[in-house]
Order: sequence, then structure tokens, then C-alpha cells
Amino acid sequence: ARAANGAIIITTKRGKGAEGLGITASANVTFDSPLRLPEYQNQYGQGSGGNFAWVNGAGGGTNDGVDESWGPRLDGEVRDQFFGSGPWVATPDNVRDFFRTGQTNTFNVGVTGSSEKANFRGSFTSQDVSGIIPNNSLKRLTTSLAGGAQLHERLNVDASVQYSKNQGANRPGTGYDGANPMQQFIWFGRQVDLSKLRNPRDADGNQYNWNYNYHNNPYWLAQENHQEDVRDRIIGVASVNYKIVEGVTATFRTGTDYYRDRRQFNIAAGTIGNPFGGDYSQGGFGTRQLFNRETNTDFLVTAQRALNETLDFNATVGTNLRRSSFSNDFVGTDKLVIPGTYNIGNSAVPPTVDQYSEQKRVNGVYGQFGVGYKDYLFVDVTGRNDWSSTLPDGNNSYFYPSISSSFVFTEAIPALSFGGNLGYGKLRAAWTRVGNDADAYQLYDIATQNTLFGDVPRLGIGNRLLNQHLKPEQIDAWEVGAELQFLDNRVGLDVSYYDKKSTNQILPLQVSATSGYTSAVVNAGQLSNKGVEAQLNLVPVRLDNGFEWDMTVNFAKNKSKVSNLPTGFESIQLGSYWSLSVEAREGEQYGALYGNPYLRDDAGNLVVDGDGLPQADPQRRVLGNFTPDWTGGMNNRLRYKNFEFSALVDMQRGGDIFSVTNMFGRYSGVLEESLVGREESATQQTLIIPGVKADGSVNDIATTAEGYNHSLYGIHEAHIFDASWIKLRELRVGYNASADLARRMKVSGFNIALVGRNLWLGTDVPHIDPETAFSTGNVQGIEFGQLPTVRSVGFQLSVTP
Repeated sequence: ARAANGAIIITTKRGKGAEGLGITASANVTFDSPLRLPEYQNQYGQGSGGNFAWVNGAGGGTNDGVDESWGPRLDGEVRDQFFGSGPWVATPDNVRDFFRTGQTNTFNVGVTGSSEKANFRGSFTSQDVSGIIPNNSLKRLTTSLAGGAQLHERLNVDASVQYSKNQGANRPGTGYDGANPMQQFIWFGRQVDLSKLRNPRDADGNQYNWNYNYHNNPYWLAQENHQEDVRDRIIGVASVNYKIVEGVTATFRTGTDYYRDRRQFNIAAGTIGNPFGGDYSQGGFGTRQLFNRETNTDFLVTAQRALNETLDFNATVGTNLRRSSFSNDFVGTDKLVIPGTYNIGNSAVPPTVDQYSEQKRVNGVYGQFGVGYKDYLFVDVTGRNDWSSTLPDGNNSYFYPSISSSFVFTEAIPALSFGGNLGYGKLRAAWTRVGNDADAYQLYDIATQNTLFGDVPRLGIGNRLLNQHLKPEQIDAWEVGAELQFLDNRVGLDVSYYDKKSTNQILPLQVSATSGYTSAVVNAGQLSNKGVEAQLNLVPVRLDNGFEWDMTVNFAKNKSKVSNLPTGFESIQLGSYWSLSVEAREGEQYGALYGNPYLRDDAGNLVVDGDGLPQADPQRRVLGNFTPDWTGGMNNRLRYKNFEFSALVDMQRGGDIFSVTNMFGRYSGVLEESLVGREESATQQTLIIPGVKADGSVNDIATTAEGYNHSLYGIHEAHIFDASWIKLRELRVGYNASADLARRMKVSGFNIALVGRNLWLGTDVPHIDPETAFSTGNVQGIEFGQLPTVRSVGFQLSVTP
């Protein structure tokens, strides 16, 4: 069930192989910088209506509390500013100079050992990351040990354990978040010299800033508001295999995945705004403890036997017990008695305390049966039944089967090899049904404790109506495909077509608030996905001198459709930001962007208001969809003797993105587009918007650039872009030492490479990298204040002693 939406399968390395002891070591270092930042204008500074005069940065002067750049032209005249008197000039690289050169250092050493009856592998990896945001870092330590032994001719055991520790510091906020430095760089004064803010405290110890109404000094965020997170994780697996008779093996396997995650944020007294949902002007902090454990235990019997010279079979039957538990505890305060002492005993108000825990059990039985005929025809049938604790009694059991087959026609019918030009050909087909359960606590409404009324406890019911009659979700899918190899394996093609239908999806459906709830958990809707996936492998050049050019091209296209919704509903809102909603709308592709377009007449002309400004059409409609038309990539690899060169290009065609960076960046007058109409003066009314007036006559009303860009706020269509992009994802140049050179270096293997990642971006979306997500899960296609994608260049070194 957990692979209903796909799975990533990782096979860990073992120590099996050549006998003896083997050691490998590698070291990587990369240097990181922003790939793309917004293109800012550098002709006008902070203010509004062309006016600015500094007094205190909080409205005491003329527009000195404004966080927009509609002020006077940056003409070099001396003006009072946050740092004192100085020339009124642009600082074109003020945002870029805030970011530092990041660095990632990775070191790994692996040891393997193997004998006739035992093997082991140990690994140690250390990673130290200094991010491009000042004072941001991540340290990661990973160790693993795996081994196996043949205890008896019928009995062998295997075990592995992996421990990892992550320590993060000062991870920046994302999206419309006061802890995200990019937020204020979209609301900004283009004359602000950030180098003068590197010391975020003044002589009296207070925050030193360019604006005291809305934003914190970005170095205050990086240096004074400290955040940290520490996660310890252990994954362990052990298995015992016993050969009952020849071809029949019994296996007992158990494993656990456990992590403990501690997160804390400290907010210094004097912080502006409420970056974590409280006042925090007197300082505060919060500590969150997360615990998660999942244990899986399987017992299975596997049989594999040749029935005769042409027919063989394999079969597996087994049972699985899955147990998981999770807890999330929080304690914090938004007001301290003594600033800088982040201890709950220093809270000046009753602290905020929250506790949550859940447990889940899934029991399953499964079986698989496969038949092979003459090594060219194969059929496999599977079936599994699960019982989940998160579904109601009577509906908590769900069965899901599958059948798949493959036919190697070049083996069955040699004539189809066309004289050897087709070296390998296989057709495959499969059908599957997958069941899925619900998250915990979706069945019964529970009362939660609210703030005390004096000394009297208050209880409340949540705004979501839960459902004690839920059914399991169901996903039916079929797929057909082919694998072909031509011209002595120099041309290979793997292509498949799939059709997937999801029903009884468990969703929170919006309901009228007059019912006492805002949403209800229901089994609702039918979603279909159809698509094509293909991979082409080519060897265009292969010469006798050892030169070889390999090429891999992949392509994927998915078409989704919301086929059916509950009676009375046209859409299900997946999320909403700045009045634009991401929806599943009946008859549309999944992920429709639904909002307000421009108001237009029947001929498609913009209809302006009495000030000559465009208007939002109050009739909302679908303005785009975040699903791309297709995605693809191409990797080229050139090899000559001991040298290797590779280049990987990724691309996306289609899909749409709603960019709030563009919406607010134009509103605030910091982006280069805001210069249109104020080339001569910030207040000059010279901009005439092409369109018609309410009476149908051609618009001839002039307006200011400030008025025009302000008017675009709330017109979602103005800020939706085709999210197509192409990237040079990786470029690598490497050298493998020859056997003679390695021997002279007293090692058995040596490799060095220069590697660059995210080196180039091509897109028509202004100012941002469209390969971004404002949120995880289903709410995609929205962007705001994205931290820049990182461009990395570095070295890799690998040595085998």
C-alpha cells in the first residue's frame, strides 16, 4: 500500500565479493553560490510617491517606514538615511552580496571483507555544509555496518545497522515568512547598503536596521535569532534464512527505523513582527521534540524449482506485521523575564505546551506465484490483504492483487531478430490494484483543551468533521511496455504506457462553516492518470582507439484528470494563498490554478477603471495548471582512455506557476519591470494602459507606474507564467589513473574529477527559478521569496589503497 504512489528502492552495499580486505576512501569539496536572483531596478530608492525623508524608520519622517522603492530618483545627492547622512545612490549588488560562498565537504571511507562463509562491510561518511545564508550550517555523520555468515549448510544470517546524526543551525525560513531573508529583499529600499548592517546591534544593544515597521535586519535573523535542530536516526535489519529442502527456503526478518528529532528556535528581544506566531518583542523560544519508530517483521517461505526442461516456477507466501508510533511535543513562550535566557523557567507568561502522539498497526498476509516457460515467457501473480488500525471495524480489511507477464519474442521467434540487427526484444504487460488506508485519528471527533477561562478548563471540537465510516482508498492501474536492443546493443529503447485510476480517495472536503465545521473527511472523487515513459540509450561513436560516446535520453508525459467529484461539488480546494487556490476541479487536470483574471470585454480588451488602471474580473476561473506537459533529460558521456566527460541536461515543458515574488516585487517597485512609465519621474503620469473604458471607448487616461503596479495586486492572471525550463544539471570531467600509474602511487585505484551542478538555467519566467515548490504535497505551482537555487562547483577524489 505504501507504494501506491510509487516507491524508491535502495539496495545497500554488502561485503560479498573477492576474498580478503578492501578499503576505499573518497573526498568531495564543492563551492556554492546563488544560481539566479531577481533583476532589480537601480534608479529609484525607498519611499512612496517620489518622496522620502528619514527620521526614525518607523513613519516619523516622510515615508521612512515604507518598505517600497517608489521614492526619489537615486541621484547621488546627500540625504539623511538609516546610517546618517550620505549620498542617495543605488547599491546594485546589495542582495547578492548578502549571500556568502557556501562550501560542502564530504569524506567517506569504506571497508569490506569476505571469506568463504562470511562477509562484512563498514562505512563512515562525514559531511560539513556551510550554506550560502550567513551563519547557516549542516553537519551530517553516517555510519553503517552490514554482514552475513553461513552458519550451516542450510542456515545463514544477515544483519545491518545504520546510524546517522544531522545537526542543522539557522535554517532560513521559506515563503512568506519573517524568518526568510528573501521576503524583505522583495520589499526593499534599493539604496540600502547591507554592508552597513553586518553588525545588527547599535551602541545601546538594540536592533540596528533600515526599517523598523516591517522587517528585521537580515543579519539579526542570521546572528541573533538562533535556530538549531538535531536528529539521531537508527535503522537496523536482521534476517535468518533456513533451507528446508532444495529449492525451498524459510526467512524470518525484522527491522526497525527510529529517529529522535529536537528542534529549537530562540527569538531575541527587539525582534520586529511575529516570525513564529507570537509577539516576541521581549524575546522567546520554543522547543519541539519529535519521536518516530516503525518496526516491520516478516515471515515468509520461498520455493523455486524447475519442473522440467522447459517449465520452472517460483512462489512466496508470507505475513507482515507493521507497528509504528509517533509523538510531537512542544513547549515555548513568547515573552521572557530576562532577555537572552532561553529557559522555560524564565517565561514571563504561562508557557505554551502541546503534546501529540499516535500509534498505528497494519497486519498483512501476501503471496506470489510465478511461472517461466523456456526463458522467454513469464507470468507472475500476487495478492496481499492488509488490516489497518486507522480504518473502522468492518472496513479495515482490503485485498489487492496483481498480474504481470513478459515475452522475450527474440528468444521465442529467432526470425524476429532480423538477421541479428535486433539483439533483444521483450514485451511486457501488467495490471494491479492497490489498497491504502488513512492517516491516524480520522474516524472520531475528539475534544481538545483550550485556554483556561480563569481556573475553568475549556474543551473544544476541531473544525474538521471526521468520519467513522471511511473506506480504504483504491488504485487500479495497467501498463504495457517494450524493451528493445539494436545493432549489437548500441541502440536501446525502453518504453511504457500506463493508465491509473484512483477511487475512494480520503480527502478533507470543504463544507459550509454554518454547519459548525469548515471541512469533512470523506471518500471522494475519482482521479485518472495516463502517461508515457521512455528511455533511449545510444552509442553514437565507438572507435578502436578506445574513444566512446554514450547517450541516454529520457522522456515522461502524464495526463491527469479529475473524473468525478461528490454530488454538488465542482471542486476540492487543495490549498489557497493570496486568494489564488490550487484545486481538483471536475473535468480538469489535477492541480488547477483558480483565481481572478483581468477584466476584459467581449473582444478580449482590458477594461480599465476611472483612473485608467486594469481591474480584476470578480468571476474567478481556471488560469493554469501546475502539471507539466512533459519532462525529459539527456546525459552524454565521452570516454577516452583514462579520461571521462559527462553532461546532464534536464528540462520541463509546460505547467504553470503563480509567482508572488513577481506580484509583490512589482508592487514594491524593486523589480526592473517597475521602471516602465517612470523613466523620467516617479510621479509622472505618462503610462497609458492599452484597453478600453467602461463605456467601450479607447483608454486615454494616463497613470503613474506606482499606481499601475499597485493595481496588479489581486489580478492573479498577471503573475502566472509558463513554468518551462531547461537546466545544465551536471557537468563532470574525470580522470582514472592507469594501472601502472596507480601502482607507482602505491594504490590500486585512483580517480579525480571536477564536477559542476546547476550551472545554467534557461526559462521565460522572470526573476526566479521555476523549479520550485512553495509547499510540499498537493499544493504546488505557487512561489514566493524562494531561496535561490544553488550553483555548485567542486572536486571529487576517490582512492582505493
